[in-house]
Amino acid sequence: RGEFEHRTSIFEGAFRAWSHLGGLDPVDLESKQTSELDPLSHPIHDDPRIAAQKKKKRPSSSSEPGSGAADDGSNANAGAAKAPEDPKRSSRREFPYEPLPRSGLAHPFVQAILSPWLGPDADQDAIQLGLTTLRTWWQHRRKGESGSAIVALGTEKMTGVVDGYTRHFFSLAHCLVVNDKEQPPRTLQGKMKDLEKSSRGGGKGGSKKRKKDDMMAPRGSFGGGMPMGMGGMNMGGNQ
Repeated sequence: RGEFEHRTSIFEGAFRAWSHLGGLDPVDLESKQTSELDPLSHPIHDDPRIAAQKKKKRPSSSSEPGSGAADDGSNANAGAAKAPEDPKRSSRREFPYEPLPRSGLAHPFVQAILSPWLGPDADQDAIQLGLTTLRTWWQHRRKGESGSAIVALGTEKMTGVVDGYTRHFFSLAHCLVVNDKEQPPRTLQGKMKDLEKSSRGGGKGGSKKRKKDDMMAPRGSFGGGMPMGMGGMNMGGNQ
């Protein structure tokens, strides 16, 4: 595969996985198996984030504060230029935007995105450049898939590759959030805080006991960990 297809398939799979995780219910996270929350088999219907994000958009979204357009300062993601409207876009599943973890390389999910792209021998300069490229791409992806990405990833083979990365990154992100208590996507984090507040409001010591039980439980109590890289995973479109 070409460099653009390789990089974009990794980024797109990670974006879809992080987006899907952000839209889940905190209760489902701990009560259901990962397979029951799969982003491909169990999409989120009528996702309220889509309507909310469309409402926020303005005609001059490129100059909107916080849109990320002024963030890049380079053409690291040349494929993200806005393309003419395509009938295919309207039928494609939408994945609402969830920001990357603010901790950057300190977050294992971000490390895991860069790992299969840059490889194990990348030096610190390459990693920092890779992080900048990822952040730039992620901000552009907020506005939707670029025309060039739709074309590059639209073949049957590349669709299978993206689906494979989506499942891989979702399983990893789910494990990091549920088992290792890493920072979740922003929307999910907000719902977790709301759930915690409502539990406290219930009183009767239930919340305190639950917290104590959580602290006593081993970190891997929800299942095994996931590897940081892709390992020997076959991404050749077997979905």
